[in-house]
Amino acid sequence: MNEERGIVAVAMSGGVDSSTAACLLAEQGYRVIGITLKLFCYSSRTGPERSCCNLQAIADARSVCDRIGAPHYVLGAETQFRKEVIDRFVDTYLEGRTPNPCADCNTYIKFHFLLEKARKLGADHLATGHYVRLVNADAAGRDTVAEPRLARGRDPEKDQSYFLWGIPRRALPFLLFPLGEYRKSEVRELAHRFGLAVAEKVESQEICFVESGSIEEYIRSHQQERGETDHPGLKPGEVVDTRGRKLGEHRGAAFYTIGQRKGLGVSLGKPAYVTSVDTAAGRIVLGEGEDLLSSKLEASPVNFLTDPPAAPFRAEVQIRYRSRPVAATVIPDGPNGVKVKMDLPQRSVAPGQSVVFYDGGVVIGGGIIRSAG
Repeated sequence: MNEERGIVAVAMSGGVDSSTAACLLAEQGYRVIGITLKLFCYSSRTGPERSCCNLQAIADARSVCDRIGAPHYVLGAETQFRKEVIDRFVDTYLEGRTPNPCADCNTYIKFHFLLEKARKLGADHLATGHYVRLVNADAAGRDTVAEPRLARGRDPEKDQSYFLWGIPRRALPFLLFPLGEYRKSEVRELAHRFGLAVAEKVESQEICFVESGSIEEYIRSHQQERGETDHPGLKPGEVVDTRGRKLGEHRGAAFYTIGQRKGLGVSLGKPAYVTSVDTAAGRIVLGEGEDLLSSKLEASPVNFLTDPPAAPFRAEVQIRYRSRPVAATVIPDGPNGVKVKMDLPQRSVAPGQSVVFYDGGVVIGGGIIRSAG
């Protein structure tokens, strides 16, 4: 094996993507070190089949490492995962906002905690199985930048750049994303070529630590563990319309999100949507579809992966993972915030979610939506 390419620590979840990434890097001449994080959702029992966070995932990752002759480490990250992902998830709901746990996991666990561990192991790089690319060019393809920039993956159905806006800019030269140029179908073909048992492993589409599938049940259980069951967002309260007229009662304002239509417990004889959540007052507001449209938002904190702009700039902004980007003007606001004016109103701009700024396919940066106008 040619070790001139250096040592790369690969974050391995036991799934097809990270396993194939490890094999590709080994084939390219890197010395691979496999790392699986033991998160809060691991336990002494086998987790649900859909979960990436169970003992079988550790075994699958180790099997791949054995196949390519790479060492495999399991590192405990329970405390960090609970604080930075699970507690943020619950607290965001209790604040009446909609969390983005995948973005938090990438920001605080994979590209902070794991990055530090990789450096301590002597790795020259950290690699993951994300469908994103690193490019040394601007949006027009001009090779004018000295440092790598984060860009969308080639597969538009799998591009995961929306979740990676929180990567520290200084970390980009240290990172590798070997799957960025591939489509998912091609990755499975590669996994078969490498003889991986996980080649057809089903992907988890759920939040890995919410095993019951019920967010309400999870939040109530988490708050009971904390001894904090008195929060007003957990208690029944009023459902009102946009004029403040009472329509009924809800089971707890923390369990509703902007744009929600089902499970409202109120019949208006026409489509109704949650347009506002106030957990402090224990109130949710229902309105019509047009009430969900917003052309402005404010976000903080923000993180830039290119030079932070000092003046307003034009960009394409994306407010949800599966939403289409829309042209907008982004205005710096204070030391760590922005205001965004979108050319076309967007539906269900939800505080707590991420807004990501793009220049073509290149990520300029992103932030957490604080309010919509």
